[in-house]
Order: sequence, then structure tokens, then C-alpha cells
Amino acid sequence: MSENTFNGLNTVITRRTTLLMGAAASLSTLMPVLPAFADDAGDNRPELRIAVQLNPVSQETVDAASNVAFRNNYSIHETVLALDMRGDFSVKPNLGTSWTWISPTVLEMKLRPGVIFHDGREMTAEDVAFSFGPERLLNKDAPGYPTYRTSFTSLDHVEVVDPLTVRFVTKFQDPIFLQRLACYAASVISKDAWQKNGGNWTTWRQKPVGAGPYKVESYTANESVILVSHDQALRGKPAAKRVTLRIVPEVSSRIAGLLAGDYDIVTDLPPDQLSSVSDSPGHAIVGGPVPNHRILFFDKTNPALKDPRVRQALILAIDRQAIVDTIWNGRTRVPNGLQFELYGPVYLKDYPAYKYDPDQAMQLLKDAGYNGEEIEVRSQNNYYAAENPVTQAVVAMWQAIGVNAKMKFVEGGKLFEGTSSRATGNWSSTAQIPDPFISFYTQFGAAGNLNSFKIWQNADFDALGAKMETAVDPAERAKIFRDMLHLAEWEDPAETVLHQNAVFFGIRNGIKWQPLPAFQMDLGAGSLSFEEQKS
Repeated sequence: MSENTFNGLNTVITRRTTLLMGAAASLSTLMPVLPAFADDAGDNRPELRIAVQLNPVSQETVDAASNVAFRNNYSIHETVLALDMRGDFSVKPNLGTSWTWISPTVLEMKLRPGVIFHDGREMTAEDVAFSFGPERLLNKDAPGYPTYRTSFTSLDHVEVVDPLTVRFVTKFQDPIFLQRLACYAASVISKDAWQKNGGNWTTWRQKPVGAGPYKVESYTANESVILVSHDQALRGKPAAKRVTLRIVPEVSSRIAGLLAGDYDIVTDLPPDQLSSVSDSPGHAIVGGPVPNHRILFFDKTNPALKDPRVRQALILAIDRQAIVDTIWNGRTRVPNGLQFELYGPVYLKDYPAYKYDPDQAMQLLKDAGYNGEEIEVRSQNNYYAAENPVTQAVVAMWQAIGVNAKMKFVEGGKLFEGTSSRATGNWSSTAQIPDPFISFYTQFGAAGNLNSFKIWQNADFDALGAKMETAVDPAERAKIFRDMLHLAEWEDPAETVLHQNAVFFGIRNGIKWQPLPAFQMDLGAGSLSFEEQKS
């Protein structure tokens, strides 16, 4: 990592960041106090009020793969297996309690008895088989088929052996199949509830029937998701009888609501606003880095970016360490490539760090014949913490090497839409499991968004991905991953990492909750309690 800092450019970035944050504060308005819910008969447990930057439009895991969906759905669903998120992210039992490979392509699994769905039914092998079956996942017209293409391509079918035993049959020997069964989308739903819903996907995706610690009471678009306690949950009765996740887009409004007592927890606070919470009596900051990298995608169909040397120049012109030091106050870090240490034997420890070299960047622009074409940089108005000031910093750095870079705000969910000016924009990449195949390849390969929107496609990359999917030896997987990473980050850049993401929460005193080092919010029994709660 280059130790160069902003020097003169630092002043420009600091001034731009200050102006931008001031403008955001001036436009914000305070949210009204949340209405109180009447106590449920005989239930004096507290309610939890959370202010969020955005909610997912779907509460169904096979229909939602985003940072905000990871946060919400962890409370609604239980997966076949689980990741030890407070440890080393290894696979551990969950709905499945034990398993045996009876052949390289047949995994027999014993299921946990006594698991109760939100509809009061007890889970059986039929529910597991249905959850991974053709109606929900495997068929091309199934609502979860896009998730099948990114997360379960090795699965052929699931067989019911007895009421508490299933067999997962794969198409080939899959070295990461257990990890797949622990990913966010490996949730099990009530087959009976699905069938009683009559195939109405619109209503199902808003109120799916899972087995998580909370069930969906209501979903109001652009306003809130309200969850109520599932008292027969796998890990026991939750401490909160109801959880309201209310959308409050502006950071300043979330903080003001917390300090005023309107909210108990507020999410996604940028580093320069943390002291306004921690310095207030009765409040604290919790959270930190998560296995997610903030990235910029590149649209190589844009004429200005068609030559890879232009994209390489943009990569070299970003002083990532300066962004971490100044905007993030050193609370996160710059990784060596789009990878995570939790990949274990596939992690490329010796992979080169990002280089900051504006002189080489200007030479690459000259060699590519760049002639001042506008390069639009899309930002989603702080969907990611500190998204706007980081974008302003990148724009200033690119302008400093002669790039006609312009920042443009887009609505959440519309990052990739519109082809006339689309060039680059803010995105992120999450380690959904401790392996790069799902976390890296499927995001940028044939089943990913960049391919779907015809932003970036590369046949060599897809060929490497096909090899990685069936490679069993970790050393071979690591070698393939190295080639893929170099291709997508330098030879024909699809993206570049800015920094590892960090998620900070403001929390009022009286609530005992320590967030996971991930986007998922664990609000279940044993993870959340209230000091004022009476036994």
C-alpha cells in the first residue's frame, strides 16, 4: 500500500466533504415520535424501535440479496446450517444437526426435532425438500431461480428419507456445499403456509412464514417493517415482543431521534458523526468492520471506459489509505484485493496491495487517448455509511489527474439502470460464505448483476469460475482465484475496492446488545436484553 497522502488534494477533499455534510444536515428534518403500541395481553416485554437507512422490499431470502436484506431476514428465517459469525465463520449445526457424505454427491442430514414455524407447525423433512425444490428454487420460472444461479448451482434435488432426515443430491462433488447450506438464502419455510398462500408471490414475499425469532406483522413500502416475537423460536423466547424497523434516510434525523428517545437503536452511522452519539449521556456506539468491501463498478460498455487503460488509471488515482485515515478516522482498513481472511486456505495473503500512483495514471490516460469525456460516478445518498463523502473524495482525486468526473445521485435500487451515462458507481461485495466462489465469482460472473445489466462481461472470467466451482483441492482453488482476481481487478477491470466496510450503531443505555461482525442483526434470545426488563 502506498504511503502517499493527499497533500494539496487533502484540502480539496476535506472542504468538499464538509460542504456535503453541511448540505445534508440542512435538508434533514426530524421524524415524529413513533406511535406507541398497546401492550399485548399479559405481555409486558419492551418493544424495540430501530431507525434504518432503508428496508428491503422483500422479506424472503431467495428474493433479496442486499445489505439491508441480510440485516432484516436474519430475524425472520433460520437456515439449514449456520456460520459461526462471532468466531471463525466456520459451519455449525442449526436446523440440521448432523450430516454424513454417503457418496461424493449425496449428503444425508439429520434435522432438529421440535422446530416450530411462525404458523405453529413443526418442521419436517418435507419442508426442507420443498424449500429447495422446483416450486420455490430450482425451476427456471420459480421466484428463487436467480438465487439458485448464484448460490445453489451444484444442487440437483433433495430427497425425503424420513420425517427428520433428508438427502441433498448434488450434480458434482461440491467442496463448498456445506457452506452453501449456511448462506443467507439456505432458509427453510413452511410448505403448508406457502401452499395456503395460493401462489401469490406479492403477499408471500412481504410476510413469508419462516422459523426465525420474529415473524412479519406488517410491511409498509418506504416506511417500516414491523416484526413480532416468535415465542417458540429455536433459541427461545426473544426479549422484545415487537421490533419496528423504521426508514429514516438522513443520518442527522436518525441521530436526533435516538437522542430524543424516539428510537432505541439507529443504524449505519458514518465515522464523523459517532461522537455526537457517544458524547451524549445515556448513549453509546457499537459496531465495527464487517466482511464487506466498498467497491466501485466499471461499465466497460461506456465509450470513455472501453479501453481498460482508462479503468486502470482510475484505479491508480485513488488514495485509499487517505480516505480511510481522513473520512473513516482510521476505523477500517484497505484490503489487498477483493478478498477476506475468512477465506482460509483460499485467501491470497501475498496478493499485491493497491497502488496509489497518479503519475502512472496520467500516463495511462494519455496512452489510451482519453480526451476529457465525462465519467459519471453514481452515489446513492449514503445508502452506505459515508458513501457521499467517499464519492466526493474519489471524484476530486480523478479530477486531479485530468478526468472529467462528475458525481450523480441515484435512488437506491437504480444503481445500474440507464445506459446513456452510466460509467461507474458505488457498490459493495459481501463474503456470504467463507469462500470466494459465491462471494466473488457469482457477483461478477454470468449470473451476476453486471452481466445482467450488460455492464461487464468476460468469457475468460466465466471459464475460470466454472473451473473453480468443481475444484476440490484448496491450493488449486486459490490458484484459480488469483487468476480471476487479477483479471477482474486489473487486466479488464470490473471493479476496484475502496475500503473494507464498517457498520456503526447508536444505542441507548438500558439495552444490552452487541452486534455481529456482519450485516445481520441478531435480535434473538441470548443476544438482546433490556436492563429494565422485569423477570
